[in-house]
Amino acid sequence: MTVTEILLIYSVLAGIFSILLFTFTLFFEKDKKKSKNLLIWAVLFLAASFATTEYAFWLEGVYLFDLIFKFNFPLISYFTIWLAFIIWLFESRKERTIWVILAIALVLLTIVALNCPNCIRI
Repeated sequence: MTVTEILLIYSVLAGIFSILLFTFTLFFEKDKKKSKNLLIWAVLFLAASFATTEYAFWLEGVYLFDLIFKFNFPLISYFTIWLAFIIWLFESRKERTIWVILAIALVLLTIVALNCPNCIRI
């Protein structure tokens, strides 16, 4: 197994954990504090899934940010829908500060990734 395949397996696992946490939070958890914590973990697992996918592609020589920012409509739609879903979830629970902090962190990490794609290496 190559490093890329291992990273993609981890990405899929993080994505599955994220979806399970979102589902559990939406349908089964009634405690607001525990629900908020699970939502934060779900977002972090989703970010880990996206990041490992991007890193796996980068190791293979495909720069995912070029694919996204050169107006690739399906990828833009995919990330926009996830972002809108996360904002909607936090807004429905009256937790605006959390999604704003997460959005700022996303913007900062994206700026770093765009300006220094070779900063992280194995």
